[in-house]
Amino acid sequence: MSDKVKLQDIADRAGVCRATVSLALRQHASIPAVTRDRIRQIADELGYRPNPLVSALMRHQRASRAHPPLPLTLALVIKFAKADAWQQYLSPELISGATRRAAQLGYRLEEFWLNDLGWSETRLSTVLFNRNIPGVIVAPLPNPDGTLNLEWSRFSAVAIGYSLVQPQLHSVTSDRYQALLLAVRQLRDRGHGRIGLALDANQDARVNHQWVAAYLWEQSQTRPKDRLAPLVAGDGQWGEQRFAAWFRKYRPEVVLGHDPRMLGWLKKLNRSVGAEAGFAHLWNPDKTGQFTGLYHNPPEIGVAAVDYVVSLIQRNERGVPSSAHCLQLEASWVEGGTVGTTKRG
Repeated sequence: MSDKVKLQDIADRAGVCRATVSLALRQHASIPAVTRDRIRQIADELGYRPNPLVSALMRHQRASRAHPPLPLTLALVIKFAKADAWQQYLSPELISGATRRAAQLGYRLEEFWLNDLGWSETRLSTVLFNRNIPGVIVAPLPNPDGTLNLEWSRFSAVAIGYSLVQPQLHSVTSDRYQALLLAVRQLRDRGHGRIGLALDANQDARVNHQWVAAYLWEQSQTRPKDRLAPLVAGDGQWGEQRFAAWFRKYRPEVVLGHDPRMLGWLKKLNRSVGAEAGFAHLWNPDKTGQFTGLYHNPPEIGVAAVDYVVSLIQRNERGVPSSAHCLQLEASWVEGGTVGTTKRG
């Protein structure tokens, strides 16, 4: 019987509103003592017993309105200085997308630029732990075989990209294999047969060699006269001279690459960009059409990284996982002025 008695039942018996009953039962000073005593007596006669869970929730909600809790902080760890050439590895749009998503979920995203702070990784672990920061997102690292030695058992953690190889955390990235096959399909639909791939070996290593793997598979499927060996320049040999020698040897109609300086290099080779030779950007910075090529949607990668680390926090999963998962987002194609269309006979 008692668990069926509601505040409205007491209000009806006392001839007051439900809010008055609620305040009276909490001994609120705004209700006269005589009225509080009368309402308490009616509640006892009816056998009213408050639900402790509901009461606790209401106390929490009232306290939150009076003193809104500070949002929990997520750490975005960036192993660069702000003056470094970090934007070729980490898009500002990714950071802004992650920041917005964190705010939507009730968190605050704080950037920790390790090379500016000058902290050791042990010091960073201590600071994050002492500040009760439960989640860490590791931004792409400067080297393709990077390491980061935090006290991982204290945190839920996700890495962006493949550059963190030790430890192996859950990660979020874009699917470069799918992306390159998408690019080739788009170029073939425009009539291009001789499609080349030219990039610094570091760029291929950073994506777990997915650029070259997808390109070589696609080349194996095309007719022999249109097959080209990729240019993957290592040991600091990436540059105009190496590119020019490769281009003269293979004469590609379109070059897939990561370095927009190739537009100038093509002009020096007396090739009209878009008409005589095309350039398709493997990592298109935006969708403005400045370049034809692949857009990997950095804001959505940031959103996915925040969603992932928050889900780990909610499940209380901390430390290095026994089996790391990789969430891959698909890229899209952006039309621009650096690739033309050709008619093939």
